[in-house]
Amino acid sequence: MKITTFACSAMITLLLAGVAPVTFAHHGWNGQYDTSKEIELTGVIKSVQWTNPHVTFKMLVDGGTPTEKLWTIESNSVSALNRMSIDKTVMTVGSKVKVSGFGPVAGANFGLFMNHLLLPNGKEVVFLRGAAPRWSDDIIGNDDRLHGKVVEADINKRPSTIFSVWTTVYNDNNSHGMHTISGAAASSSASSGMAAGAPAAMTPSYDDKGAVIVCGVKPAIQEMGSPYPVQLIDQIAKDKTVILKVEQDDTVRVIHITGTPHKAVGAPSLGGYSTGVLDAKKKKMTVTTSNVLGSPEVVYTETFELSDDRNRLNYTQQTSNSAIVRGRYWQYQPGASVMPYGCTNAK
Repeated sequence: MKITTFACSAMITLLLAGVAPVTFAHHGWNGQYDTSKEIELTGVIKSVQWTNPHVTFKMLVDGGTPTEKLWTIESNSVSALNRMSIDKTVMTVGSKVKVSGFGPVAGANFGLFMNHLLLPNGKEVVFLRGAAPRWSDDIIGNDDRLHGKVVEADINKRPSTIFSVWTTVYNDNNSHGMHTISGAAASSSASSGMAAGAPAAMTPSYDDKGAVIVCGVKPAIQEMGSPYPVQLIDQIAKDKTVILKVEQDDTVRVIHITGTPHKAVGAPSLGGYSTGVLDAKKKKMTVTTSNVLGSPEVVYTETFELSDDRNRLNYTQQTSNSAIVRGRYWQYQPGASVMPYGCTNAK
């Protein structure tokens, strides 16, 4: 069985100075859960929170008995589940269900990372991409979109410019996150997400119950490594800008198509300040970004380029303090959209 981290477990807010590899800090979901085996539980759903970054619900096991326990069950993101045709109607408060997944490590509280859910009507919801059904042949959940199998066969119906919605392919490391394309071998600090000489990440924030606050603002440049769709919108005729939307954290960047050398404007911010140059056919855009909060002295150079088969948006990123070029790609999928993210810290 494949083990996935596509759920993008609880991201801690990072404000990194000069980050060459754009990465995310996760809570140790595979340190919190024992991924060596799956366990099964049967109980009654008491409450449901169907929000990013994780779907969570409370399940009462052995209710009314001396062994009664209230378990916290979590699974993948709403963003990923939407693309698997799984929505919140699969879980109803008061329903008696069976779940299977990774149980807590020794000493942890009663938590489980759910991979499968068996409903009272006998239907099985497969939450873990790439996993086979466990109990039933009547299945809810399809990971074709996540695995890049939804492809427009007619090249003439694919985008002719970079302006479209572009989607992550989860089973390809060249798309699922940033990877090194060229440059010197990454140092130990760079490979962990920190450029040489950069300060350590900020201390995570905690709520009044000691839980990590997972929904927090991050520099927009950092969101380019997220595993969710992006969209480029042409507003050049309107106000000489390109709008870049990233689904994760509902991130929006404004890129000023100026035709003049980049010059930062205003105070450092999470979005920074971006200028861009677009070729005549709108198939490649080179972007320069600076004044990013946490690393205002660092200049980021990015490229967005349409592939020859018009099925991919190729992306590269390099910082002014590193020789390393990193990048990734997104795929065109008909019918794809950038959905509202609406991150909510689990209760």
